[in-house]
Amino acid sequence: MKIPVFQLINLGVILVVLAFLVRYAWDLFFGQGYSPLEWEHARKSGRVPRKLLQLEKNYPDKVRFFNWWFQVERLKIDGVPGGFAELGVYKGDSARVLHHMDPGRKFHLFDTFTGFPVRDLAHETGEAATYTPDRFADTHVADVLRKISGNENIILHPGYFPETAEQVRNEVFALVNLDADLYQPTRAALDFFYPRLSPGGIIFIHDYNYKWEGIKKAVDEFARNIPESLVLVADVDGTCMIVKNK
Repeated sequence: MKIPVFQLINLGVILVVLAFLVRYAWDLFFGQGYSPLEWEHARKSGRVPRKLLQLEKNYPDKVRFFNWWFQVERLKIDGVPGGFAELGVYKGDSARVLHHMDPGRKFHLFDTFTGFPVRDLAHETGEAATYTPDRFADTHVADVLRKISGNENIILHPGYFPETAEQVRNEVFALVNLDADLYQPTRAALDFFYPRLSPGGIIFIHDYNYKWEGIKKAVDEFARNIPESLVLVADVDGTCMIVKNK
């Protein structure tokens, strides 16, 4: 049976309208169109740089993005001293966002930039047990710097952590972002950065969830010996925060 042309046209229009409605509902309920009142006020007041507006538009996890932004703004308001650091840079997506939230801070970036060291994979369980050494090796220092498109405050430390941490042993930090996926580097980073974190400073640990057993183990072990409580964030992959007591 042949369907008249006008019915096909009507059907096409209906499908297009439905596609737009589905996209609208997805954005409404899953964060693509979400922005907090404080962000909107800052944006309308001209206090959000154009580059950061572009990054927010394209960043997929809005809860993670705005949690970073609120904490960075707090650091500015409270005058918390120190630089930023990140362990687990990969291609520089999160480093780019954090840098452009406060480009006046030194930002130390730590990664092998060659994948996972075999010695760190040896005792992993959970999701990370499926990793091979070449996972996340498809990155390069020059490409990361190009993606961040930052200023002279970006300082890369390629190599094995915590050996590379010796280069910043005398630094003070206001913000540390950990996204190393594995137990060993995460625990080493907490041991290294926490004593160097300014009062009021913050550590983010990404992938704090049941799939990443090494991350949870490292964080839970460390948290038992500090006075602060862990603060959980309802972003997509689960972040927990440590805000150092003043």
